[in-house]
Amino acid sequence: MTGAKIAKSIIIDRIKAGTNNFRLGADDMVALKQAKVIDAVFEEMFLVTENMPTLQNDDIIALHQGKLSQNIIIKRIQHSDTRFNTEPDALIALKMAKVPDKIVEVMMKPTRAAKVGKGSTNLIAGDLPPHPQNLPAPARSRFSEPGVYYEEYNPGGNYTQLEPTTTNQTRRGTVGESVANQYTAGMVGTSERVGLANPSANMVIKDNRPVFYFVFSGANRKDQNTVAENIFSGVASPNDFVLIRARVSNRGREITVGRSSSYSSETGFGPGAVPFRFRKISNQLYKVYFDDDVAAGEYAFFYNKGSEFSSSLKLYDFSLQNNTKPEK
Repeated sequence: MTGAKIAKSIIIDRIKAGTNNFRLGADDMVALKQAKVIDAVFEEMFLVTENMPTLQNDDIIALHQGKLSQNIIIKRIQHSDTRFNTEPDALIALKMAKVPDKIVEVMMKPTRAAKVGKGSTNLIAGDLPPHPQNLPAPARSRFSEPGVYYEEYNPGGNYTQLEPTTTNQTRRGTVGESVANQYTAGMVGTSERVGLANPSANMVIKDNRPVFYFVFSGANRKDQNTVAENIFSGVASPNDFVLIRARVSNRGREITVGRSSSYSSETGFGPGAVPFRFRKISNQLYKVYFDDDVAAGEYAFFYNKGSEFSSSLKLYDFSLQNNTKPEK
């Protein structure tokens, strides 16, 4: 279908609609990449394929040398069983093969993507230890690049980066809104929603009250052009972001990022918005935390400037698993 230049949306819909079990070994993926299969299609294939071949070091080298993107290699790791060798000689071999450090970091501590079904609330059994809210702030040098990092509170104080998720699946309105607007001359308004295909984020956090660090670049003018497409140019602080709890269904996740009517327009508005606090550590580093426990569920930080939603959105999404039930 890719070779026939069928639209990406049609290919993805076909993958979702059919019964598929794709061959996704390293050689198969390299061949698909050479056939110009794009990352978004790879991601859909990962979601519907069970029992993908176990990954080993040689597979990662083959995928990297086959020019698969860093993001896709990481997601392939997260959707697979792995048998990596992380002894010094093996790490040297990965370095000699020019495998990016970020991929090697994931190989050192692979986290399997959670499979969350319809109606799941991400509630887990058993108590979780409380997350200390007063751990010493890390130095900016602890972070390799700008981004959003989760503070792990195990000995050593590791910081795990949330991989941004790209989406251009923006939808406007529902059938009910359309009918209501016909009778009210647009007073009811239309919601703007963003859909994420898979029902659960790859990044799984088990915590009742997580702590994050937002890392910006530049001592004076903070921007995150590394995030993509200049959408994040001029980001000033975490105050420019909103944390939204996604609605989950068998079709995936969905968040409302705006609402407009014939009388008003709101950006960043939507059910599921979660208030958070932040503290400035330096011009480049902010601590983001919560006053209360956060309910289990699927979440995403997104940039709250509707005027810059001209192309695809980048969201920092994560799956939060804990003992805290969401309010009804």
